[in-house]
Amino acid sequence: MFKSISRFFRQVAVPPEYHATFRHLYYDIAWFGVLSGSVVNFLSIYATRIGATGLQIGLIGAMSAIVNLFLAIPAGRWLSRRNTNRAIFWTSVIYRTGFVLFIFLPWLFDKSGQVVAIIVITFFMAIPLTPLGVGFNALFAEAVPDRFRAHVAGTRNVMLAITFVLSSLVSGIILKNVPFPIGYQIVFGIGAFGAAMSSYHLYFVRP
Repeated sequence: MFKSISRFFRQVAVPPEYHATFRHLYYDIAWFGVLSGSVVNFLSIYATRIGATGLQIGLIGAMSAIVNLFLAIPAGRWLSRRNTNRAIFWTSVIYRTGFVLFIFLPWLFDKSGQVVAIIVITFFMAIPLTPLGVGFNALFAEAVPDRFRAHVAGTRNVMLAITFVLSSLVSGIILKNVPFPIGYQIVFGIGAFGAAMSSYHLYFVRP
């Protein structure tokens, strides 16, 4: 069994110059799975716990799509005039800085203030998220030759699934055993660390 798993992840027949890039793509998505399974997965639940209305929960979930609707085309034009790798790295850093802010909300605002802060932070995070989402596909196409894209994309999907499931389970255990809201702050901290590590590996993905 373990030999089969090893063969699946082994970069057979991949030229040495692509090994580092592919590894960083795998680590990027693995850490993104940690981010997704923690803060992204539980942010709306936290908002519900502190009294967010149905409309406010909807705004939190829809904010990225709303901003993307207006900024996707301008973001594409902006990216076309810049180095893809650097643009993606810095937009990821700016976007993911917002996850750090969620950690401190219980110390800064009352419950109603936290709900408003989550909506505002989510809005501002959606602005760099738009070029990040648009540009990553271009970066992936530039960094991974055609003949390897299916293998790299498939491996990334497996890594994402594994880390998402594990981080979701760990986050659930933390929330069950640690008093509110400290448990959520720990989960948000785990997500922020995953976000930082994902951006770190994106820096090394070179076309």
